[in-house]
Amino acid sequence: MTITELYEQLADKNFQDPTTGNLFFPAYMYMYDPEQEYQLHEEIQNIRDRLYRPNSYLNVMVLDIFQEFLNFLKANNFGKKTKFEFFLDQETIKPDKVEESLKRDANSDKFFFDLHTKIQEHFSKSGDYEVGYVFVHGFGAIFPYLRASKFLNNFEKYISGYKIIMFYPGEAKEHYSLFKLLNDENLYRAIKLLN
Repeated sequence: MTITELYEQLADKNFQDPTTGNLFFPAYMYMYDPEQEYQLHEEIQNIRDRLYRPNSYLNVMVLDIFQEFLNFLKANNFGKKTKFEFFLDQETIKPDKVEESLKRDANSDKFFFDLHTKIQEHFSKSGDYEVGYVFVHGFGAIFPYLRASKFLNNFEKYISGYKIIMFYPGEAKEHYSLFKLLNDENLYRAIKLLN
């Protein structure tokens, strides 16, 4: 599916209904060539802006999952420092412990609830615009701390009233393959947006 075709599908009023989807689970994956990472970031913003215009009046939220995780670490303290500062200090001393802690925080209920709260706050200010989609990207940057499959499994309980469009730098054959190199777990509930 090209970016143009993706925009056309997202602009379709029938597709925008959050109750439509695979088993009424409103999560979709748009897979793309990892070499197009930076170009895709621009395209995501372009699609969001086009859907927001008066001909659509659709409110779309864009989340960079890696940046959101960094913000989460900076907003939570560990002793007198933020977790972000603490992990930076400890990274060279205890790299294995830091990696383990980062994985735990990235997969924590607290992080997912924080994302849910941000989404709800964003959409509560929609005004005349319809609540539409949450675009989530940055899965290449947050790997290996959070896998796309774990995100979807843990965030599933919060998805209501909108559709999630996950942008995944890789491909799906027998398994999901991040960067076309790393075996990822199966995202069985997400509907793939493919050619």
